[in-house]
Amino acid sequence: MNTNFNRISAIEIRREAHRAFRKDIKGNISLNVIPILLRFLAVFFGTKLYTSWMANLNVNLADPNQTSQRLAEISSNMANDPSSVDKYMLTLTPQTSVIVYAFMFFFIMACVGVSYTVLDKLRNPDYQINALRDSLQAFSGRYFFPMIFITALFGLFLEAGFMLYFIPGVWFLLIFSQVFLVFKDDVESQQGKWSLRMAFSTFSRSSILMRGYKWTYFSLCLEFFFWEILNAMTHELLSVWLQPYEQLTMTVFYQKVLENNQQK
Repeated sequence: MNTNFNRISAIEIRREAHRAFRKDIKGNISLNVIPILLRFLAVFFGTKLYTSWMANLNVNLADPNQTSQRLAEISSNMANDPSSVDKYMLTLTPQTSVIVYAFMFFFIMACVGVSYTVLDKLRNPDYQINALRDSLQAFSGRYFFPMIFITALFGLFLEAGFMLYFIPGVWFLLIFSQVFLVFKDDVESQQGKWSLRMAFSTFSRSSILMRGYKWTYFSLCLEFFFWEILNAMTHELLSVWLQPYEQLTMTVFYQKVLENNQQK
């Protein structure tokens, strides 16, 4: 049982992340250029997909009155005939589904590469960052194939949890939140070697690492949830600041928890 968890607070994590961000604003933003651009692309194509879906439902978004009436009609139809729900749902072609999943995987990998670079910088302030190369380091042979396995397994855990109920999904998100960073340290401890067994065991190590720190992590996630709502209202313009700050905050959290556990 971790007895030192009270020594880490969300406020402490935010302060250190703010200091690190202000210390090198330009460098932090440039490191996150790829994830930021991917966010803008997601908004662009998401808007086109939404517009196409509404057009298929005969909803004219340019006419607020017609939109309101048509959506009310659709809601009434679904309430009177639950079997008609599928007719109004957004459906993706197999090709579109593959593109969406590939896009999500690329975004996750880019974010993982950024977090690895931030972790190296936190541990070694003299580390010289190459924004493009370092942000894509998760695609290197050292990490790429096990990352496919870890990402897929992480997604399965979350999907299974949220299918059961909301709370199990959140619980899995919290206890397995550190798998990517745990894996980085495991690979480095083995001089760059990895195995599927090592990748699988990162989930149990993440669960152990998070004992006593779940509430702190949850409060950070809750804060970013509201920031993301505001960001969506600005069509992702806040991502220029929010994406680097999120990456810094979550990586600082991991490093602080790791240091705290090592002091036991």
